[in-house]
Amino acid sequence: MSERSDLDREFSRRSVILGIGGLSLFGVFGARLHHLQVKKGADYRTLSENNQFNFQIVVPDRGRILDRNGKPLATNRLDYRVVMIPERVEDIDLTLAQIGRHVTISEAQTARIKRDIKRNRSFTPILIEDHLSWEQFAALNLDLPELPGVIPQSGQTRQYPASGEFSHLIGYVGKPGQAALDEDKSPLLRQPTFQIGKTGVEANEDKRLRGSSGRLKVEVNALGRVVREFPSDSDAAKTGEDVSLTIDAKLQSETAKAFGDESGGAVVMDVITGELRVLLSMPTFDANLFVSGLTQADMDKMNSDEKRPQFNKVIGGGYPPASTLKMVVAMAGLEAGLIAPQETIMCTGKTDLGRRTFHCWKRRGHGQMNLHEAIKNSCDTYFYKMIERIGIDRVKSMGLRMGLGQVFDIGISGQTPGLLPDDAWKRARLNDAWRTGDSYNASIGQGFVLATPLQLAVMAARIANGSQAVTPHIVIGEDAPNFAQLDVNLDHLKIVQHAMFGVCEEPGGTAYKPGALGFDGVQMAGKTGTGQVRGISAAERAVRVRRNEELPWKYRDHSIFVGYAPYDNPRFAASCLVEHGGSGARKAAEMVRGMLRGALASDGFAQRSDDAAPEKL
Repeated sequence: MSERSDLDREFSRRSVILGIGGLSLFGVFGARLHHLQVKKGADYRTLSENNQFNFQIVVPDRGRILDRNGKPLATNRLDYRVVMIPERVEDIDLTLAQIGRHVTISEAQTARIKRDIKRNRSFTPILIEDHLSWEQFAALNLDLPELPGVIPQSGQTRQYPASGEFSHLIGYVGKPGQAALDEDKSPLLRQPTFQIGKTGVEANEDKRLRGSSGRLKVEVNALGRVVREFPSDSDAAKTGEDVSLTIDAKLQSETAKAFGDESGGAVVMDVITGELRVLLSMPTFDANLFVSGLTQADMDKMNSDEKRPQFNKVIGGGYPPASTLKMVVAMAGLEAGLIAPQETIMCTGKTDLGRRTFHCWKRRGHGQMNLHEAIKNSCDTYFYKMIERIGIDRVKSMGLRMGLGQVFDIGISGQTPGLLPDDAWKRARLNDAWRTGDSYNASIGQGFVLATPLQLAVMAARIANGSQAVTPHIVIGEDAPNFAQLDVNLDHLKIVQHAMFGVCEEPGGTAYKPGALGFDGVQMAGKTGTGQVRGISAAERAVRVRRNEELPWKYRDHSIFVGYAPYDNPRFAASCLVEHGGSGARKAAEMVRGMLRGALASDGFAQRSDDAAPEKL
């Protein structure tokens, strides 16, 4: 009994010790649980949610670009793509190989993907490929269990629904380059699907068009794959603003069709407001190629084309303005009191200057010419003689007032200022003095003088306006321009205007075609120009000057015309330059008539009866 009693006491003692130990351990665990769940519960709940929920940047839809009547010139379309989040991918090469079962990934693309991975943080999505077909997109979604860190996405991409005649004007978008990324640190620019404007209106109005990013709360599983989304209106992306242009899409398209296979530029401008209705460079290109991915074959094709479709000729091409500059020379002489309108000069077809002979375009000469007849008939000899009195400095000064030699703030890069030369320019550029022969060439818009089709349209618009130095613009809604005064004697300007009227509406004018606009009582004024691009030797003149049709395309004359209408109450001015298109009275003059006709029709001018109406442009 004694031994049993001792055993019971020992068992009870051990039980007490074990119980106390258990209670102590339970107390420790309880205290720890209380600490974790009560005191630190809110903190760990946040950490738990951060592990379970992520926020994704939502790329905004880009705003549209519209013409003056609301026709879309740049919009968006649905696009399928696949991206990768590097920190969730164990083996990049293996993952790319698995994606490659459905999507072709070239060596260059692989190199680009790995370069992007190195340049960005590991949680930044990296674009693998975009513009996927629905079949490719669906196949990738089926393989997602084998592709951790790979996310097929649907979203918006840029689309240019109109034909390529707007490509130089609208421009195109593309992925931000390193310079843009260095300038703007916003995470939005680092999203694989985000694009910014690269050229044209897309670039100039990029901040308005791009909108602002949003964020989307998503639930992810252990592999980081999204299993549920929690959209919120307060976190939604803001679509970019629409941008409306002054351009008339229908008129621009008709002008492009009239150009056909020709090369050059055309402009229509409101002489009162400065609005551009047409701003066209031809030939053109498909801007969608730059969005979907321009191939080397596409680039080689454009670069090998002698008509340079990628070059914006209407604002960047410097061409001899030819005889369209004669109005500037006339205005300079009238303003200086050095030209009497009724004074005549005898044109025999050539003018000797030392050992050189300068020819008029009319081989046998025009006979006696006063200012009106000289502009109407485009007599070169008259202007050779007049510029000897006027001097190149006065011509340059007047040219600047009329809009030549300038770059205009129309929101499109790539403009060239052209060239209005003088003695200082020639000495600095060629280390030679200005000579009388240089003035002779300049007086007929040849030699060193250069202008763009846009500048020529501005010149015509200022002549038509008469009182204000109207400047061009293309975006609707901008502050109304405050034009400077033209500061030209109106009586002198009327003399030049009437001479331009004679070009188009009086017998013998170089572009004589009365009633060509097709509206009752509406007449026009204009000026032809034939830009010579090759020298003609004395030997060739002695035999026969070859016609343009006998020459290779690149040696043919440029066809140039500027004009405005209606003559008695000007509303629109236009210019057209057809590269190597022959005389200005041919292709360019018809183009300008058609553009003015279309612009007037869009503004409600009553047209003649159908049987009397001219053909469309």
